[in-house]
Amino acid sequence: MGNSTDFNRRYFLKLLALSPLAPLLIAGCGSRSAIVVGTYPHPGHEAFYLAEHFGLVPSGMALRKTESASVLVSAMLEGQLDAATLALDEVLLCLEQGLSLTVVQVLSQSCGSDFLLCRPELQDPRQIEGKVVALEQRPVTEMLLDQTLRKYKLGRDAVQRAYLPQLQQLMAWENRQIDLVITSPPVSNYIRRAGARALYPPNCDLPTLYQVLAVRTDRLPDEELLFSLLQMGLAGQTQLRLFYPDSLSRIAQWRNLSLQECHDYFRPVDVPDVQTSMRLMSPGAALSQACQLLLDYLPGRPATDKLFHTEALYHWSQERRL
Repeated sequence: MGNSTDFNRRYFLKLLALSPLAPLLIAGCGSRSAIVVGTYPHPGHEAFYLAEHFGLVPSGMALRKTESASVLVSAMLEGQLDAATLALDEVLLCLEQGLSLTVVQVLSQSCGSDFLLCRPELQDPRQIEGKVVALEQRPVTEMLLDQTLRKYKLGRDAVQRAYLPQLQQLMAWENRQIDLVITSPPVSNYIRRAGARALYPPNCDLPTLYQVLAVRTDRLPDEELLFSLLQMGLAGQTQLRLFYPDSLSRIAQWRNLSLQECHDYFRPVDVPDVQTSMRLMSPGAALSQACQLLLDYLPGRPATDKLFHTEALYHWSQERRL
């Protein structure tokens, strides 16, 4: 990979070009498609990149990509997107801001995909007291930090929080402005190349995290377009499952990862099939329980009783059996 510091700086400049100040990030060119779907790098979202790569994006639909989840959430709130691949807590953040969304599919579930990385000289977890930890300002990272502090019997104020989007965490690490960071692949890979180590390895003591496909309720497409939206991601998932080595090689190139890093990228992630996705979204099931954990970190506590919409997947699966 060459010099990791030079690589990281080049990659940071690439990410910086995809900031909210870059209007082509979401707006695109030409006339607006019937459905504009936003996505960003995450193992659970890669199916949409594969679908676009192999020409599987249906007509009347456009994929808008960004390297930053925070930019994607902003675009959703600003009305630039009709649907997006989001983490469950990002959906809740949109709800808290007054945007009405419905979740139509579970894209992935993972445990241990987020890392707490630290400076190599921090050999004992108790040494983190008084240090600066970078994290995104979102429920999941707050929850993970709280659980880490409890794990080491430290109070909530034991560390200084620096709220930084992932785009800025890498540069803050290079400039030694932070001592620890809670982040996820692929950014965690770039920071590890710059000398960071995991304070503790990913493990399943942490809650399961979910990535979902969410649609604005005021722009719900007709059934045919909604089926096409589902089909786009499911076609990419099929491509990934049936041609895994080839897909992994392509994704490694897109994400500037080695093949081993790309294997690690996907290792903690499970992609549920259609039936499992519907089961996870059913009333009182896993996603409802996950929402209750996350709502403790949202002052507004938006209502989630009508958040999950399983009918589209159900009807899609029934049609596929005909």
